[in-house]
Amino acid sequence: MAQPAAARDYYGALDGFRGVLALMVAMYHTIWLSGFNSHALLNNGPVLVDLFFVFSGFLMFRLYQGKLNNGQSALTFMKRRFARIYPLHFFMLMVFVAYQFLRVLSHKVGLSVVEPGEILPFQGGASETLSSFFGNLTLTQSMGLFDSLSYNPPAWTVSVEFWSYFVFLGMMLFAPPSKPRHFGMIALAVIAIYATLSQMKPDMDFHYDLGFWRCLGGFYSGILAAWIYGHLPKTWRGKGERARVSGTALEVFTLVALYCFVVYCDGKLQFFLAPIAILFVLTFAMGQGSVSRFMTTKPLLYLGKISYSIYMVHVLISIIFSVLAERLLPGIVGPDWNLTGMGGNIIMLPYLMIVIFVSHLTYHWVEKPGQKAVLAYDLPGRYAKLKSKLKATPAS
Repeated sequence: MAQPAAARDYYGALDGFRGVLALMVAMYHTIWLSGFNSHALLNNGPVLVDLFFVFSGFLMFRLYQGKLNNGQSALTFMKRRFARIYPLHFFMLMVFVAYQFLRVLSHKVGLSVVEPGEILPFQGGASETLSSFFGNLTLTQSMGLFDSLSYNPPAWTVSVEFWSYFVFLGMMLFAPPSKPRHFGMIALAVIAIYATLSQMKPDMDFHYDLGFWRCLGGFYSGILAAWIYGHLPKTWRGKGERARVSGTALEVFTLVALYCFVVYCDGKLQFFLAPIAILFVLTFAMGQGSVSRFMTTKPLLYLGKISYSIYMVHVLISIIFSVLAERLLPGIVGPDWNLTGMGGNIIMLPYLMIVIFVSHLTYHWVEKPGQKAVLAYDLPGRYAKLKSKLKATPAS
């Protein structure tokens, strides 16, 4: 039987890849043409987002196996997950609300003109409405209640992953898997999810309607990876030169397999992601080869640390860069700056540098302070104090 994971389990290579994948998502969401976002690796890139779900399932099971067994541990778990994701989500939601109001104001005062087909926020047919605001506020914006993304589009993954935590928590409290047949049932559930989704969607690029099920497929693929990892022979995780050479060979093979899958397996073939994702997580969780050693260098580990901020802030920066490029690049590169990709290549590096810089700021000024504030807030204690005060207050 697999032993519960140590509380300090850490998988540096996976963390480094988390940062790289976040930058790839930032490149995918650029609005201008470039040699980067025109490549099939990014054109088919939405499927890479599912690796984040797989990472989460792997880490949650490794960290919490055998530790979620009563009401108090359940409350602590959800408080920690809420503290991890909500403060930055809320901050960026407010930033996007301000941006949408600025859009309306700029049109009112004549600084902008309404483009053909453009619908201003808070009007009929717009995605950004009071209703969708409350959807984002309650993290229900991608639970099938709305017909489009709104405000900060990447936050759809925050919505579905948050509710996936409840599914995971229910499983760990009431039916914790421990035997091989339990994980066989999880594997069958994952297959059923992807098979059903493949009948409903042409590829894996969907979010606001069935994104929750897409997340569950990835999350529980990660749980399968965690169980397999816990049963790998210890000799597979050895040290020394021989392990490094064999580990490097496996890591290169895994990267090539993932690259080929993303580039060449488009359409409904994307629903076969789970085996590739599980292989990827297992390979780099072991972290034996030179690729893992490179992914655990300080710059890449720092990218992994701020990856959530990168993921959440990049869209607005992409919009700002696109507006500036439309005004500045025609005079530098020519009127066809966005037809050849040359102009887009020029601004890609400064764009990514700004994304990293802003993410550094939001990580230290929003994400971490917000997390500490939520964790420090004693809701049961405050409720108990309020209750005792009400009891002590004499009836009038």
